[in-house]
Amino acid sequence: MFSRPIYERKLVDSQNADVVKVLTGVRRCGKSTLLKLFRKHLVSQDVPEKNIIEIDFELPVFADLQDSRSFYQYMKDRIPEAGPTYLFVDEVQELEEWAKTINGVRAEFNADIYVTGSNSRMFAGEHLTYLSGRYIPIEVYPLSFSEYCSFKKIDVTQLTILDGRYDDYLRMGSLPAVSLAQNAEFAQSLLNGLYDSIYSRDILLRGKIRNEAAFLRVAHYAFDNIGNQTSPNAIANSLKSAGHAISSDTVDNYLTLMCNAFLLYSCPRYDIRGKELLRTNGKHYVVDTGLRNRVLGFRSSNHGHITENMVFLELRRRGYEVSVGTLPESELDFLAQSQDGRIYIQTCETVLDPDVYKRELAPFSKLKDGYPRILITKDRLDYSTEGIRHINLFDFLLGAQL
Repeated sequence: MFSRPIYERKLVDSQNADVVKVLTGVRRCGKSTLLKLFRKHLVSQDVPEKNIIEIDFELPVFADLQDSRSFYQYMKDRIPEAGPTYLFVDEVQELEEWAKTINGVRAEFNADIYVTGSNSRMFAGEHLTYLSGRYIPIEVYPLSFSEYCSFKKIDVTQLTILDGRYDDYLRMGSLPAVSLAQNAEFAQSLLNGLYDSIYSRDILLRGKIRNEAAFLRVAHYAFDNIGNQTSPNAIANSLKSAGHAISSDTVDNYLTLMCNAFLLYSCPRYDIRGKELLRTNGKHYVVDTGLRNRVLGFRSSNHGHITENMVFLELRRRGYEVSVGTLPESELDFLAQSQDGRIYIQTCETVLDPDVYKRELAPFSKLKDGYPRILITKDRLDYSTEGIRHINLFDFLLGAQL
């Protein structure tokens, strides 16, 4: 098990707080391993083994506990007489009325509870009101480029090898098990198995999809158009023009299922002048480029949108709310907001071409406030100019602050 300090710190900081800690993210991004690392931390604090109860709904041995009454009885039989109880539940969405059941256990047994989930639909439904104000979400992502380099023991000070390592990172993706595979063939097998698991369990089964071919066409379109403004209606029209009849409602449902499974993330448009989120023509970004390559095949083109994708994920990892900034007759790649304010960001593969440089900076000139303006590219030459800071992409992905 490799340490992931950012997430481990969040778990340690929330220890014994009277709220349920909910770790969410795509399958195999490392949620279960984080619970194991946290368990190791508890044992190091002299918490007795019997005070740590672990349930993994991916294991057949726990299948009978998906019923809420059976789950409650299982807990009642194992709660120790002395000391705090720590409960870990993997894939908690498999538990009947999970929020109501977990909150009941929290309240009656005074347990410190940590759960994982691989589908954001777990946050829907009336039963979630039982946890209102009593849980904190911890979003877990596949490996950042910094984590990937650490896992692979890459010397990031050797700039001559960084480009090649980054290409490897994009080709096979950033899921921990895939990144740590000893050879490319085994890594591809792991990737295939993971995609099939997400596809069959979190999308086909939960979404009750009957027309698999139609879904795959929508998935192919979405993955091929990351970073492009689109809409269910536009996708439906595009597929119809290619001879595949499908309704915009069906497309919308498929996109929602992929977002629920954390396969895609939506990035809405934000009207900077009007100060409101817009409901139409947002963008989507993929959680892992390896999974994207699994669908599309590896492509050496579309570098600009891949760069956008990587910046988007890194911003999300750092806790920013991310949207596309819209201005009259112009657009900013990202508007990143946090408690400290907002940051305007443009991304590009390179601005060596003066016309590209001018084009990328143009939207900044339309801003009327004094929030930071940042340009992120692969260029090593500093293109900072008055009021605009340039950051190298690799420096940003390896931890440079905005």
